[in-house]
Amino acid sequence: LASPMCSSLLASDLAGGATAPPPTLEDLPDEVVDLVGRFALSNSPRDVLRLRCVCSGVRNKCGSVRELAEARRLRWRVSDDWRWRVSNHGRTITVVGRSADVELWATGGLLPRTGASTWAVRVDHSRSNDGNGLWVGVCDTAARCSWGLFLLSGRMRCASQDADGRLDFGAAPPDGYPSGTYKRVLQSGCLARAGAAGAVVEVTLDHDAGSLSFRVNGGGGRPGGA
Repeated sequence: LASPMCSSLLASDLAGGATAPPPTLEDLPDEVVDLVGRFALSNSPRDVLRLRCVCSGVRNKCGSVRELAEARRLRWRVSDDWRWRVSNHGRTITVVGRSADVELWATGGLLPRTGASTWAVRVDHSRSNDGNGLWVGVCDTAARCSWGLFLLSGRMRCASQDADGRLDFGAAPPDGYPSGTYKRVLQSGCLARAGAAGAVVEVTLDHDAGSLSFRVNGGGGRPGGA
């Protein structure tokens, strides 16, 4: 079926005849656009959101896929605590109070065990605008040991938390896990100089390779702690 169609189009072009313009996404049947959206979702939820920006027709046809993409967004999962406020449908966390001897530790949902996971965290506000006291990364299922990028210094920090919420930066990670503490990931003082407000920290965890990497504001980073 393909050969006669190609030959016909080629003959029309050679004869100087006009050919019909190719169909756009908006011209395709709803079920086909839905399949395109689901294929995009299998690659990345971000691709679905980009697809919906093509035009209003495509946006309307991708409604069901958009709901699936929204369901895959990471959201903060924290217990009720006077020290923070969660808003924006679970996507924004704001520190409203502090305890003298307990650091705040917030986590999202569980990640897959295979493949690679990438997510981004935007810093809307930081005290002194330098990222001091903020680190973004991953933790174990029990939320007792974490590996994160310390935004002030651009170095890895491996921190553990006891049952009372007190942090221990000197504790060894669980057996079979690396430490990576103080390993250089990004240039020194990456946010202390550029400012933390508005910075976007992207984290990629390759579950198969066991590697963790970071990017800040779309820049390059080196694997850290793996």
